[in-house]
Amino acid sequence: MRSMMIDAEDRLMVDLFKGYNSLVQPVRNKSELPMIVKIAMQLILLINVDEKEQVMHTNVWLTLKWQDFQMRWDPSDYDGITQIRVAPDKIWLPDIVLFNNADGNYEVSFMCNALVHHSGEVLWVPPAIYKSSCIIGLFF
Repeated sequence: MRSMMIDAEDRLMVDLFKGYNSLVQPVRNKSELPMIVKIAMQLILLINVDEKEQVMHTNVWLTLKWQDFQMRWDPSDYDGITQIRVAPDKIWLPDIVLFNNADGNYEVSFMCNALVHHSGEVLWVPPAIYKSSCIIGLFF
């Protein structure tokens, strides 16, 4: 049984990525623009606050969710598989920019896999470490 699931998942991956271009935004036509990407950020740890430089160093988890019409499949064609994990370099990812970035680095700290549902919904929850500039009002 396990062997059949692996075969079905291999077949699914081959079928999904046949002709897929991760550089192209996953919309069928321009009428679907702008594309909706839901984003949330959860503060995990306040690493440091530098009052003098007015910089905050944080560890966060980002949650990004969007639809990719090319990532849809019928689970009955693939032994009931309803979701798969995919390396983020294989799929389209939204560009994320930290507006008040203090050090020029606003990339995620670990490129964890994305979860792709058979409906085409993609969920990516990478961790990130950010340095943000912020006005810190000190009163004594």
